[in-house]
Amino acid sequence: MNKTKWILVFLLPVQWLSIHLIKNQSLWIEQIYSLKVYPVFFKLQRFFFSALPFSIGDLAYGLAIVYIIWSTVRLFKRKLKVRTLILNTLAAASLLSLFFHLLWGLNYYRIPLNKKLNYNLEYNEDQLEQTLKSMIEFTNKLHQSLTHTDSVAVQIPYSKIEIKEQLQANFSFKLADFKTQPYLKNSLWSTVLSYMGFAGYLNPLTLESQVNSKIPKLNYITTAAHEMAHQLGIASESEANFVAYYSCAFHSDPFIQFSGYSFALRYCYSELYKANPEKAKNQLLNLRPGVFKNFQQLSDFWKKFQNPFEPYFKKGYDSYLKVNGQAKGILSYNGMVGMVVAHTLERELAPE
Repeated sequence: MNKTKWILVFLLPVQWLSIHLIKNQSLWIEQIYSLKVYPVFFKLQRFFFSALPFSIGDLAYGLAIVYIIWSTVRLFKRKLKVRTLILNTLAAASLLSLFFHLLWGLNYYRIPLNKKLNYNLEYNEDQLEQTLKSMIEFTNKLHQSLTHTDSVAVQIPYSKIEIKEQLQANFSFKLADFKTQPYLKNSLWSTVLSYMGFAGYLNPLTLESQVNSKIPKLNYITTAAHEMAHQLGIASESEANFVAYYSCAFHSDPFIQFSGYSFALRYCYSELYKANPEKAKNQLLNLRPGVFKNFQQLSDFWKKFQNPFEPYFKKGYDSYLKVNGQAKGILSYNGMVGMVVAHTLERELAPE
């Protein structure tokens, strides 16, 4: 057993070196791994895991935490040697790293989505303002058709099970590179995720998309679409956010459309506010009061779960993203705005 562990430890720097050498080979990763190898892994794991009513990945995380606690107790009781713990930890890290990159992680280094869409991510303040204006117009129009009263928040009439079914049955994106439909599961640890400040995640080992079942439905819809984008091999958070916006905004159901447009609206407003607070505030004056109430519902939910430990969880995730090639870390989510601006300009210039 120790021999196997030492082999795994030896493989750890070999893996890091290999990743360092191939991560700049975007074309190779795109054509061989992302379009040929990864779809096979996903279809295989979908066959085994999708029909189960619970998340195997969540259970695995739970068992891992129990094992860590058990090992810590044994260490303090001097029933486990420090060198044995170090060996076990390094061997486990090596094994997890191997499966992480093999099953999903190499998608971080594929050709960026904006290049495949031929989108220029650079935009000026006027273009951003125009995009925010468009998002407000679409959101207002949908709000009016769904409520008929400008001061009332949109109430999503579907259960979260029905939302899952709608998204799974009609999830579309024009650059989905393989045909197998993604699927969703509610996380077993939704309350824990709420305190950590997370709305959902993809388990990169079981390829299950987990959504925090506690979050408001408006947030639930775009989070579900975001995690389904990850299942399609779209690893970048900014790209998954853009796919969430696109797949929701152009869905057949108006409530899901409202979720998509209001989602993009919040990000565009945030970016314009950083550049020109006055312009951003002026644009927001055009938003119907009922939409503000929807946004307030989201804010009120997350305030309930604020705690002193949440920033540390976010910092850990920020480090994880940076290690995997997303230089902006947790701010990568905001990178969707460049694609939303490019898509909006393309749409407005398209012939009728």
